[in-house]
Amino acid sequence: MIEEISDKILRGQDVRASLIALKNTLSDDVEIRDEGLYNKLVELLKDEDPKIRKNAAILLGSFKKTGVKEILLDGYHHETIEFAKEGYLKGLAKQDCKSILGELKEIQEALVNDDHADKKHIQAQLKILNPLIRSYGSHKKKMVKLLHKDVDVILTTLPYYQFTLFEYVLHLKYKPVGQGVLVRTNSVYDLLPLRNYKDMIIPLKGCALMEKDGQVIASQLIQSNLLELLDNLFDNADKFYYKITDTFREKDPKLMDTVLKTMLKAYPNKLLNATRNYEIEILLKELRPGKISAYLKLSILHNPRFDYRKEVISNSMQPYVAATLMELAKPYMIDYAKVLDPFVGSGITLIERCMMKPARFALGLDIYGKGLEAAKRNTKAAQLPINYVNKDALRFVNSDLFDEIVTDMPTYAQMHDKKSLTHLYDGFFERIRRLVKAGGYVFLYTSEIALVEKNLRLQKDYLTLIEHYDVPRGKNLHYFFIIQVR
Repeated sequence: MIEEISDKILRGQDVRASLIALKNTLSDDVEIRDEGLYNKLVELLKDEDPKIRKNAAILLGSFKKTGVKEILLDGYHHETIEFAKEGYLKGLAKQDCKSILGELKEIQEALVNDDHADKKHIQAQLKILNPLIRSYGSHKKKMVKLLHKDVDVILTTLPYYQFTLFEYVLHLKYKPVGQGVLVRTNSVYDLLPLRNYKDMIIPLKGCALMEKDGQVIASQLIQSNLLELLDNLFDNADKFYYKITDTFREKDPKLMDTVLKTMLKAYPNKLLNATRNYEIEILLKELRPGKISAYLKLSILHNPRFDYRKEVISNSMQPYVAATLMELAKPYMIDYAKVLDPFVGSGITLIERCMMKPARFALGLDIYGKGLEAAKRNTKAAQLPINYVNKDALRFVNSDLFDEIVTDMPTYAQMHDKKSLTHLYDGFFERIRRLVKAGGYVFLYTSEIALVEKNLRLQKDYLTLIEHYDVPRGKNLHYFFIIQVR
Protein backbone atom coordinates (compact mmCIF):
# COMPACT_ATOMS: atom_id res chain seq x y z
CA MET A 1 0.00 0.00 0.00
CA ILE A 2 2.72 2.48 1.06
CA GLU A 3 4.91 1.48 -1.92
CA GLU A 4 2.00 1.97 -4.34
CA ILE A 5 1.23 5.47 -3.00
CA SER A 6 4.93 6.43 -3.01
CA ASP A 7 5.23 5.24 -6.62
CA LYS A 8 2.31 7.48 -7.65
CA ILE A 9 4.02 10.47 -6.02
CA LEU A 10 7.30 9.69 -7.79
CA ARG A 11 5.48 9.44 -11.14
CA GLY A 12 3.65 12.71 -10.48
CA GLN A 13 0.27 10.99 -10.58
CA ASP A 14 -2.51 12.71 -8.61
CA VAL A 15 0.18 14.18 -6.33
CA ARG A 16 -1.95 16.12 -3.86
CA ALA A 17 -4.31 13.20 -3.11
CA SER A 18 -1.38 10.76 -2.97
CA LEU A 19 0.50 12.91 -0.46
CA ILE A 20 -2.57 13.09 1.77
CA ALA A 21 -3.15 9.33 1.45
CA LEU A 22 0.48 8.58 2.41
CA LYS A 23 0.32 11.00 5.33
CA ASN A 24 -2.85 9.35 6.64
CA THR A 25 -1.35 5.88 6.25
CA LEU A 26 1.78 6.58 8.29
CA SER A 27 1.90 7.18 12.04
CA ASP A 28 4.03 10.06 13.31
CA ASP A 29 6.75 7.79 14.69
CA VAL A 30 7.35 5.87 11.44
CA GLU A 31 10.68 6.55 9.73
CA ILE A 32 10.80 6.71 5.90
CA ARG A 33 14.05 5.76 4.17
CA ASP A 34 13.12 5.88 0.47
CA GLU A 35 15.84 8.11 -1.08
CA GLY A 36 13.87 8.67 -4.25
CA LEU A 37 10.78 9.78 -2.31
CA TYR A 38 12.97 12.06 -0.18
CA ASN A 39 14.31 13.90 -3.22
CA LYS A 40 10.81 14.17 -4.70
CA LEU A 41 9.40 15.67 -1.47
CA VAL A 42 12.20 18.26 -1.33
CA GLU A 43 11.34 19.16 -4.93
CA LEU A 44 7.62 19.44 -4.06
CA LEU A 45 8.37 22.08 -1.43
CA LYS A 46 8.67 24.46 -4.41
CA ASP A 47 5.39 23.37 -6.04
CA GLU A 48 2.92 26.13 -6.85
CA ASP A 49 0.10 24.37 -4.94
CA PRO A 50 0.33 25.32 -1.22
CA LYS A 51 -1.51 22.13 -0.18
CA ILE A 52 1.12 20.05 -1.92
CA ARG A 53 3.88 22.04 -0.20
CA LYS A 54 2.18 21.61 3.17
CA ASN A 55 1.77 17.83 2.92
CA ALA A 56 5.22 17.33 1.42
CA ALA A 57 6.70 19.14 4.43
CA ILE A 58 4.75 16.94 6.87
CA LEU A 59 6.02 13.77 5.17
CA LEU A 60 9.58 15.10 4.93
CA GLY A 61 9.63 15.19 8.72
CA SER A 62 9.49 11.36 8.73
CA PHE A 63 13.02 11.17 7.27
CA LYS A 64 15.69 11.04 10.00
CA LYS A 65 18.40 12.41 7.70
CA THR A 66 20.94 15.11 8.38
CA GLY A 67 19.75 18.45 7.07
CA VAL A 68 15.99 17.72 7.07
CA LYS A 69 15.14 20.14 9.86
CA GLU A 70 17.22 22.87 8.19
CA ILE A 71 15.31 22.34 4.91
CA LEU A 72 11.98 22.53 6.74
CA LEU A 73 13.02 25.60 8.72
CA ASP A 74 14.17 27.37 5.55
CA GLY A 75 10.95 26.33 3.81
CA TYR A 76 8.89 27.76 6.67
CA HIS A 77 10.62 31.14 6.41
CA HIS A 78 10.10 31.29 2.63
CA GLU A 79 6.48 30.08 2.73
CA THR A 80 4.04 32.88 1.86
CA ILE A 81 0.75 31.07 2.52
CA GLU A 82 -0.15 31.01 6.23
CA PHE A 83 -2.04 27.70 6.36
CA ALA A 84 0.82 25.92 4.56
CA LYS A 85 3.27 26.96 7.29
CA GLU A 86 1.59 24.47 9.64
CA GLY A 87 2.97 21.64 7.50
CA TYR A 88 6.58 22.71 8.02
CA LEU A 89 6.05 22.89 11.78
CA LYS A 90 4.36 19.46 11.82
CA GLY A 91 7.34 18.08 9.95
CA LEU A 92 9.73 19.70 12.42
CA ALA A 93 7.76 18.22 15.32
CA LYS A 94 8.92 14.76 14.14
CA GLN A 95 12.58 15.82 14.20
CA ASP A 96 15.11 16.30 16.97
CA CYS A 97 14.92 20.08 17.15
CA LYS A 98 17.24 20.73 20.07
CA SER A 99 19.85 22.37 17.83
CA ILE A 100 17.33 24.82 16.34
CA LEU A 101 15.45 25.60 19.55
CA GLY A 102 16.56 29.23 19.40
CA GLU A 103 15.08 29.68 15.92
CA LEU A 104 11.83 28.01 17.00
CA LYS A 105 11.55 30.40 19.94
CA GLU A 106 12.06 33.33 17.57
CA ILE A 107 9.20 32.04 15.41
CA GLN A 108 7.06 31.64 18.53
CA GLU A 109 7.84 35.20 19.62
CA ALA A 110 7.04 36.57 16.18
CA LEU A 111 3.71 34.75 16.07
CA VAL A 112 2.48 35.95 19.45
CA ASN A 113 3.37 39.55 18.51
CA ASP A 114 1.92 39.41 14.97
CA ASP A 115 -1.04 41.80 14.78
CA HIS A 116 -1.57 41.44 11.03
CA ALA A 117 -1.86 37.74 10.18
CA ASP A 118 -5.14 35.85 10.61
CA LYS A 119 -5.36 34.76 14.27
CA LYS A 120 -6.79 31.43 13.13
CA HIS A 121 -3.56 30.50 11.37
CA ILE A 122 -1.39 31.91 14.14
CA GLN A 123 -3.28 29.80 16.67
CA ALA A 124 -2.92 26.70 14.48
CA GLN A 125 0.86 27.20 14.27
CA LEU A 126 1.25 27.88 17.99
CA LYS A 127 -0.73 24.71 18.74
CA ILE A 128 2.13 22.77 17.11
CA LEU A 129 5.02 25.02 18.16
CA ASN A 130 4.19 25.55 21.85
CA PRO A 131 4.26 21.88 22.94
CA LEU A 132 7.29 21.27 20.68
CA ILE A 133 9.33 23.94 22.46
CA ARG A 134 7.94 22.88 25.82
CA SER A 135 9.04 19.27 25.24
CA TYR A 136 12.70 20.32 25.33
CA GLY A 137 12.38 21.66 28.86
CA SER A 138 13.66 25.11 27.97
CA HIS A 139 10.68 26.69 29.68
CA LYS A 140 11.40 27.34 33.36
CA LYS A 141 9.59 24.68 35.38
CA LYS A 142 6.95 26.05 37.69
CA MET A 143 5.92 24.86 41.13
CA VAL A 144 2.73 25.45 43.04
CA LYS A 145 3.55 27.27 46.28
CA LEU A 146 3.39 25.26 49.50
CA LEU A 147 1.56 28.18 51.11
CA HIS A 148 -0.43 30.86 49.33
CA LYS A 149 -3.25 33.29 49.98
CA ASP A 150 -6.66 31.70 50.58
CA VAL A 151 -8.27 30.30 47.46
CA ASP A 152 -11.64 28.62 46.94
CA VAL A 153 -11.33 25.12 45.51
CA ILE A 154 -14.06 22.68 44.44
CA LEU A 155 -13.38 19.01 45.13
CA THR A 156 -15.69 17.25 42.68
CA THR A 157 -17.48 14.16 44.00
CA LEU A 158 -20.04 11.59 42.97
CA PRO A 159 -23.44 13.32 42.72
CA TYR A 160 -25.15 13.52 46.14
CA TYR A 161 -22.11 12.15 48.01
CA GLN A 162 -20.49 15.43 49.02
CA PHE A 163 -21.04 14.44 52.68
CA THR A 164 -18.38 11.73 52.42
CA LEU A 165 -15.76 14.52 52.38
CA PHE A 166 -17.04 16.58 55.28
CA GLU A 167 -15.07 14.96 58.10
CA TYR A 168 -11.82 15.60 56.23
CA VAL A 169 -12.39 19.35 55.76
CA LEU A 170 -13.96 20.27 59.12
CA HIS A 171 -10.91 22.41 59.98
CA LEU A 172 -11.51 24.53 56.86
CA LYS A 173 -14.31 26.76 55.63
CA TYR A 174 -16.39 24.55 53.37
CA LYS A 175 -19.85 24.06 51.91
CA PRO A 176 -21.49 21.55 49.59
CA VAL A 177 -22.06 22.75 46.02
CA GLY A 178 -23.55 21.06 42.97
CA GLN A 179 -20.31 19.49 41.75
CA GLY A 180 -18.86 18.56 45.13
CA VAL A 181 -17.49 20.48 48.11
CA LEU A 182 -16.19 24.07 47.99
CA VAL A 183 -13.22 24.46 50.32
CA ARG A 184 -11.20 27.55 51.20
CA THR A 185 -7.53 26.73 51.72
CA ASN A 186 -4.10 28.36 51.87
CA SER A 187 -2.38 25.17 50.70
CA VAL A 188 -3.80 23.03 47.91
CA TYR A 189 -1.22 20.39 48.87
CA ASP A 190 -3.24 19.67 52.03
CA LEU A 191 -6.11 18.46 49.84
CA LEU A 192 -4.10 16.04 47.70
CA PRO A 193 -4.26 13.00 50.06
CA LEU A 194 -8.08 12.97 50.26
CA ARG A 195 -9.22 9.93 48.33
CA ASN A 196 -12.92 10.32 47.64
CA TYR A 197 -12.94 13.25 45.23
CA LYS A 198 -12.29 13.19 41.49
CA ASP A 199 -10.84 16.56 40.49
CA MET A 200 -9.64 19.73 42.16
CA ILE A 201 -10.88 22.80 40.23
CA ILE A 202 -10.90 26.50 41.05
CA PRO A 203 -13.93 28.59 40.02
CA LEU A 204 -13.01 31.78 38.16
CA LYS A 205 -14.70 34.93 39.46
CA GLY A 206 -17.40 36.31 37.21
CA CYS A 207 -17.39 33.17 35.07
CA ALA A 208 -20.40 31.29 36.45
CA LEU A 209 -23.38 30.51 34.22
CA MET A 210 -22.19 32.59 31.26
CA GLU A 211 -24.11 32.67 27.99
CA LYS A 212 -22.88 30.05 25.54
CA ASP A 213 -21.26 32.60 23.27
CA GLY A 214 -17.58 32.74 22.37
CA GLN A 215 -17.19 36.49 22.76
CA VAL A 216 -19.06 36.52 26.08
CA ILE A 217 -16.98 33.66 27.49
CA ALA A 218 -13.68 35.17 26.32
CA SER A 219 -14.59 38.59 27.68
CA GLN A 220 -15.48 37.15 31.10
CA LEU A 221 -12.29 35.08 31.22
CA ILE A 222 -10.23 38.20 30.51
CA GLN A 223 -12.05 40.12 33.28
CA SER A 224 -11.80 37.21 35.75
CA ASN A 225 -9.23 36.65 38.49
CA LEU A 226 -7.28 34.16 36.35
CA LEU A 227 -3.98 36.08 36.33
CA GLU A 228 -4.36 36.94 40.01
CA LEU A 229 -4.79 33.24 40.82
CA LEU A 230 -1.73 32.28 38.80
CA ASP A 231 0.35 34.89 40.58
CA ASN A 232 -0.96 33.69 43.96
CA LEU A 233 -0.52 29.96 43.38
CA PHE A 234 2.75 29.67 41.44
CA ASP A 235 6.33 30.51 42.33
CA ASN A 236 6.85 31.86 38.82
CA ALA A 237 3.93 33.41 36.95
CA ASP A 238 5.89 34.65 33.95
CA LYS A 239 4.46 32.57 31.07
CA PHE A 240 2.05 29.61 31.08
CA TYR A 241 1.35 26.82 28.63
CA TYR A 242 -2.38 26.17 28.86
CA LYS A 243 -5.21 24.20 27.32
CA ILE A 244 -8.90 25.04 27.10
CA THR A 245 -11.17 22.01 27.55
CA ASP A 246 -14.95 21.92 27.24
CA THR A 247 -17.66 19.56 28.44
CA PHE A 248 -20.40 21.01 26.22
CA ARG A 249 -23.48 18.92 25.56
CA GLU A 250 -22.86 19.53 21.86
CA LYS A 251 -19.41 20.39 20.54
CA ASP A 252 -19.03 23.93 19.21
CA PRO A 253 -15.67 24.33 17.39
CA LYS A 254 -16.52 27.86 16.22
CA LEU A 255 -17.16 29.01 19.80
CA MET A 256 -13.90 27.44 21.03
CA ASP A 257 -12.00 29.02 18.15
CA THR A 258 -13.39 32.44 19.08
CA VAL A 259 -12.33 31.99 22.71
CA LEU A 260 -8.81 30.88 21.72
CA LYS A 261 -8.32 33.75 19.28
CA THR A 262 -9.50 36.33 21.82
CA MET A 263 -7.30 34.88 24.57
CA LEU A 264 -4.30 34.94 22.21
CA LYS A 265 -4.92 38.59 21.44
CA ALA A 266 -5.38 39.50 25.13
CA TYR A 267 -2.43 37.49 26.52
CA PRO A 268 0.06 36.97 23.64
CA ASN A 269 3.09 36.66 25.94
CA LYS A 270 1.37 35.29 29.04
CA LEU A 271 -0.77 32.32 27.94
CA LEU A 272 0.51 29.96 25.24
CA ASN A 273 -1.99 27.40 23.99
CA ALA A 274 -0.75 23.79 23.84
CA THR A 275 -2.38 20.40 23.36
CA ARG A 276 0.22 18.56 25.50
CA ASN A 277 2.80 19.40 28.17
CA TYR A 278 0.54 22.20 29.41
CA GLU A 279 0.76 23.55 32.96
CA ILE A 280 -2.78 24.73 33.54
CA GLU A 281 -6.17 23.97 32.07
CA ILE A 282 -9.19 26.22 31.68
CA LEU A 283 -12.31 24.07 31.94
CA LEU A 284 -15.55 25.25 30.34
CA LYS A 285 -18.46 23.25 31.78
CA GLU A 286 -22.04 23.34 30.57
CA LEU A 287 -23.72 22.60 33.89
CA ARG A 288 -27.07 23.89 32.64
CA PRO A 289 -28.29 23.96 29.03
CA GLY A 290 -26.80 27.01 27.33
CA LYS A 291 -24.97 28.18 30.47
CA ILE A 292 -21.20 27.86 30.80
CA SER A 293 -19.04 28.07 33.94
CA ALA A 294 -15.24 28.33 33.84
CA TYR A 295 -12.67 26.80 36.19
CA LEU A 296 -8.91 26.66 36.55
CA LYS A 297 -7.23 23.27 36.89
CA LEU A 298 -3.60 22.99 38.02
CA SER A 299 -2.45 20.35 35.54
CA ILE A 300 1.15 20.60 36.68
CA LEU A 301 0.18 19.65 40.25
CA HIS A 302 0.70 15.91 40.42
CA ASN A 303 -1.57 13.99 42.77
CA PRO A 304 -0.06 10.61 43.71
CA ARG A 305 -3.21 9.20 45.38
CA PHE A 306 -3.92 6.68 42.68
CA ASP A 307 -0.50 6.16 41.15
CA TYR A 308 -0.88 2.48 41.99
CA ARG A 309 -3.41 2.11 39.16
CA LYS A 310 -0.89 0.84 36.63
CA GLU A 311 -3.25 -1.54 34.85
CA VAL A 312 -6.85 -1.03 33.73
CA ILE A 313 -9.32 -3.53 32.29
CA SER A 314 -12.59 -2.76 30.55
CA ASN A 315 -14.75 -2.86 33.68
CA SER A 316 -12.28 -1.27 36.11
CA MET A 317 -13.80 1.01 38.69
CA GLN A 318 -12.37 4.51 39.03
CA PRO A 319 -10.39 4.68 42.30
CA TYR A 320 -12.21 7.76 43.63
CA VAL A 321 -15.54 5.91 43.21
CA ALA A 322 -14.20 2.89 45.11
CA ALA A 323 -12.83 5.21 47.81
CA THR A 324 -16.25 6.89 48.14
CA LEU A 325 -17.98 3.52 48.52
CA MET A 326 -15.47 2.47 51.17
CA GLU A 327 -16.18 5.71 53.02
CA LEU A 328 -19.85 4.68 53.15
CA ALA A 329 -18.89 1.24 54.45
CA LYS A 330 -16.28 2.45 56.93
CA PRO A 331 -18.60 2.52 60.01
CA TYR A 332 -19.15 -1.22 59.57
CA MET A 333 -15.52 -2.18 59.00
CA ILE A 334 -13.17 -3.40 61.70
CA ASP A 335 -9.41 -3.00 61.90
CA TYR A 336 -7.38 -6.06 60.89
CA ALA A 337 -10.36 -7.80 59.35
CA LYS A 338 -10.16 -10.81 57.10
CA VAL A 339 -11.47 -9.58 53.73
CA LEU A 340 -12.54 -11.35 50.52
CA ASP A 341 -13.28 -9.94 47.07
CA PRO A 342 -14.72 -12.85 45.03
CA PHE A 343 -14.91 -10.83 41.76
CA VAL A 344 -11.75 -8.80 42.14
CA GLY A 345 -11.11 -7.69 38.54
CA SER A 346 -8.16 -5.27 38.48
CA GLY A 347 -8.19 -5.04 42.29
CA ILE A 348 -9.26 -1.41 42.69
CA THR A 349 -12.12 -2.07 45.13
CA LEU A 350 -10.08 -4.39 47.34
CA ILE A 351 -7.09 -2.04 47.32
CA GLU A 352 -9.24 0.90 48.39
CA ARG A 353 -10.77 -1.26 51.13
CA CYS A 354 -7.29 -1.99 52.48
CA MET A 355 -6.37 1.70 52.19
CA MET A 356 -9.38 2.62 54.33
CA LYS A 357 -8.57 0.31 57.24
CA PRO A 358 -5.78 -2.25 57.73
CA ALA A 359 -6.66 -5.86 56.92
CA ARG A 360 -5.20 -8.90 58.69
CA PHE A 361 -5.65 -10.93 55.53
CA ALA A 362 -7.04 -9.92 52.11
CA LEU A 363 -7.83 -12.27 49.24
CA GLY A 364 -9.04 -11.57 45.71
CA LEU A 365 -10.60 -14.20 43.43
CA ASP A 366 -11.32 -14.07 39.72
CA ILE A 367 -11.68 -16.54 36.88
CA TYR A 368 -10.09 -14.13 34.39
CA GLY A 369 -6.32 -14.34 34.34
CA LYS A 370 -5.94 -10.94 32.64
CA GLY A 371 -7.80 -9.23 35.47
CA LEU A 372 -5.75 -11.03 38.12
CA GLU A 373 -2.47 -10.03 36.48
CA ALA A 374 -3.67 -6.42 36.45
CA ALA A 375 -4.68 -6.69 40.11
CA LYS A 376 -1.28 -8.09 41.08
CA ARG A 377 0.57 -5.25 39.34
CA ASN A 378 -1.70 -2.63 40.90
CA THR A 379 -1.33 -4.19 44.34
CA LYS A 380 2.45 -4.30 44.04
CA ALA A 381 2.46 -0.59 43.15
CA ALA A 382 0.18 0.11 46.15
CA GLN A 383 2.60 -1.85 48.38
CA LEU A 384 -0.20 -3.84 50.01
CA PRO A 385 -0.07 -7.51 51.17
CA ILE A 386 -3.07 -8.78 49.18
CA ASN A 387 -3.26 -12.35 47.89
CA TYR A 388 -4.84 -13.41 44.60
CA VAL A 389 -6.15 -16.77 43.37
CA ASN A 390 -7.45 -17.73 39.93
CA LYS A 391 -10.66 -19.36 41.15
CA ASP A 392 -14.39 -19.43 40.45
CA ALA A 393 -16.15 -17.72 43.37
CA LEU A 394 -18.94 -20.33 43.26
CA ARG A 395 -16.42 -23.14 43.79
CA PHE A 396 -14.19 -21.46 46.35
CA VAL A 397 -14.03 -23.00 49.82
CA ASN A 398 -12.03 -21.85 52.81
CA SER A 399 -11.62 -23.33 56.28
CA ASP A 400 -11.70 -19.94 58.02
CA LEU A 401 -14.62 -17.57 57.59
CA PHE A 402 -14.09 -13.95 56.52
CA ASP A 403 -15.15 -10.81 58.38
CA GLU A 404 -16.13 -9.02 55.18
CA ILE A 405 -16.82 -9.45 51.53
CA VAL A 406 -16.27 -6.35 49.42
CA THR A 407 -16.91 -6.60 45.69
CA ASP A 408 -17.94 -4.99 42.44
CA MET A 409 -20.32 -7.64 41.07
CA PRO A 410 -20.48 -8.65 37.38
CA THR A 411 -23.37 -7.13 35.41
CA TYR A 412 -25.37 -7.91 32.29
CA ALA A 413 -23.37 -5.27 30.41
CA GLN A 414 -20.30 -7.42 31.02
CA MET A 415 -21.74 -10.95 30.68
CA HIS A 416 -24.47 -10.44 28.02
CA ASP A 417 -26.16 -13.62 29.25
CA LYS A 418 -29.17 -13.19 31.54
CA LYS A 419 -29.38 -16.88 32.48
CA SER A 420 -25.70 -17.10 33.44
CA LEU A 421 -25.92 -13.81 35.34
CA THR A 422 -28.94 -15.02 37.35
CA HIS A 423 -27.15 -18.30 38.13
CA LEU A 424 -24.09 -16.34 39.30
CA TYR A 425 -26.06 -14.08 41.66
CA ASP A 426 -28.21 -16.90 43.03
CA GLY A 427 -25.16 -19.07 43.65
CA PHE A 428 -23.13 -16.29 45.22
CA PHE A 429 -25.85 -15.23 47.68
CA GLU A 430 -26.43 -18.84 48.69
CA ARG A 431 -22.69 -19.25 49.40
CA ILE A 432 -22.28 -16.13 51.54
CA ARG A 433 -23.12 -18.10 54.72
CA ARG A 434 -20.16 -20.40 53.98
CA LEU A 435 -17.78 -17.49 53.46
CA VAL A 436 -18.64 -14.80 56.04
CA LYS A 437 -18.91 -15.29 59.78
CA ALA A 438 -22.05 -14.30 61.71
CA GLY A 439 -21.95 -10.57 62.45
CA GLY A 440 -19.81 -9.96 59.37
CA TYR A 441 -20.71 -7.76 56.39
CA VAL A 442 -21.03 -7.84 52.62
CA PHE A 443 -20.29 -4.56 50.81
CA LEU A 444 -21.68 -5.04 47.31
CA TYR A 445 -21.69 -2.67 44.30
CA THR A 446 -23.73 -3.47 41.19
CA SER A 447 -26.28 -2.21 38.69
CA GLU A 448 -28.35 -5.41 38.98
CA ILE A 449 -30.73 -4.28 41.73
CA ALA A 450 -33.49 -6.79 40.86
CA LEU A 451 -31.16 -9.77 41.31
CA VAL A 452 -29.89 -8.44 44.64
CA GLU A 453 -33.36 -7.70 46.00
CA LYS A 454 -34.61 -11.14 44.89
CA ASN A 455 -31.77 -12.92 46.68
CA LEU A 456 -32.14 -10.80 49.81
CA ARG A 457 -35.74 -12.04 49.99
CA LEU A 458 -34.69 -15.65 49.39
CA GLN A 459 -31.90 -15.49 51.98
CA LYS A 460 -33.74 -13.31 54.53
CA ASP A 461 -33.16 -15.86 57.27
CA TYR A 462 -29.50 -15.06 57.45
CA LEU A 463 -28.97 -11.79 55.48
CA THR A 464 -30.13 -8.35 56.63
CA LEU A 465 -29.98 -5.25 54.44
CA ILE A 466 -28.46 -2.47 56.58
CA GLU A 467 -28.11 0.31 54.03
CA HIS A 468 -28.73 0.80 50.31
CA TYR A 469 -27.32 3.71 48.29
CA ASP A 470 -28.20 4.83 44.75
CA VAL A 471 -25.01 5.78 42.88
CA PRO A 472 -25.53 7.80 39.66
CA ARG A 473 -22.83 7.02 37.06
CA GLY A 474 -23.42 9.16 33.98
CA LYS A 475 -26.71 8.07 32.42
CA ASN A 476 -26.77 4.83 34.43
CA LEU A 477 -27.68 4.08 38.03
CA HIS A 478 -25.65 1.70 40.18
CA TYR A 479 -26.29 0.62 43.76
CA PHE A 480 -24.20 0.00 46.84
CA PHE A 481 -25.53 -2.45 49.40
CA ILE A 482 -24.35 -2.95 52.98
CA ILE A 483 -25.58 -6.35 54.13
CA GLN A 484 -25.04 -8.04 57.49
CA VAL A 485 -24.73 -11.78 57.98
CA ARG A 486 -26.68 -13.13 60.94
